Amino acid sequence: MRHRVLLGLPLVFCLFTGLLGLFMAAPASAHHTFSVEYDASKCSDMTGTLTKVDWENPHVYFYLDVKDTDNQVASWSFEAVSVAYLKRSGIQKQDFVDNMGKVVTVRACLGKSASGKRAAAETVKLADGRTVRVGSDYEHGQN
Repeated sequence: MRHRVLLGLPLVFCLFTGLLGLFMAAPASAHHTFSVEYDASKCSDMTGTLTKVDWENPHVYFYLDVKDTDNQVASWSFEAVSVAYLKRSGIQKQDFVDNMGKVVTVRACLGKSASGKRAAAETVKLADGRTVRVGSDYEHGQN
């Protein structure tokens, strides 16, 4: 009987390890690459009023109200890099908070989805005139 129990332990260990690996891989597979969601050939400057910032991992998101050619206001969502990357670059949440309600200019690459006004941000020119890098230089292949 004891011999049988010992043979079952490696099998249980292998099953447990395999399932653990599957659960840990799930969040990693949910992460996307730039080219799946955004178009590096469609980058432009967008100017609007900063309305909101979501300072969370895995990516920071911020929102602008942008006027289109017909003077209609549309809310745009911009994806930036992670909180840790921004902090290492010297950018704090307060930089966004201090510019809330102010006009900023974002250099960004448009999303491929026709359903929404979203883009991957590269830089933001804040109301005080500083330009900060909040994403990779996708349009020049540096990500």
